[in-house]
Amino acid sequence: MGAQQVYEWAVRFPEMVKRAAPIAGTAKNTPHDFLFTAALIEAITSDPAWNGGFYKDGQDVHQGLRRHARIWAVMGLCTEFYKRELWRGIGFSSLEDFVTGFIEGYFLPMDPNDLLCMAWKWQHGDVSAHGGGDLRKALSRIKAKVFVMPINEDMFFPVRDCAFEQELIANSELRVINSFWGHFGLFGVEPEFGQQVDRHLNELLAIPA
Repeated sequence: MGAQQVYEWAVRFPEMVKRAAPIAGTAKNTPHDFLFTAALIEAITSDPAWNGGFYKDGQDVHQGLRRHARIWAVMGLCTEFYKRELWRGIGFSSLEDFVTGFIEGYFLPMDPNDLLCMAWKWQHGDVSAHGGGDLRKALSRIKAKVFVMPINEDMFFPVRDCAFEQELIANSELRVINSFWGHFGLFGVEPEFGQQVDRHLNELLAIPA
């Protein structure tokens, strides 16, 4: 939810925020992402061991967490990632090995209620509240120099959605990051990803505030 928070600060405190770089996220959650996140929530809450959130141990909800992880496996990475079998580059021997070892290995240790809290935040992220429900009005409050930085293969936050918001922000630029890792590019597995981010951020920080 980092990009959502960047937008929140830039809109709420325009006099304080001098530069902003929302990476792989939007200022207002989209209906598509709301529905996707609802599926993530249901994957956890449908596990009987979740017990209305009063489980004894998060690991008791392992079936729900596993379903949650596998939904992420579908949308967190793009189709080209799987077509090119890029999981081989980080040491996995098969698709199932990758999904089990990497995706499930990431989500299964997490606390279910923490994930649900983050999902709620994602669903309800919307800076237009600072503009009386008008997104254009809210984003017009921003005085910072802004680099909007979507990932070209991100299936949650496609470039077109981020570009739409960027065009509503004065003194902003669209800086696209290229990665077949999609939203999971944020994990920093590819050196090229970090290099792109560093280049854009260095340019942004070099602009007088």
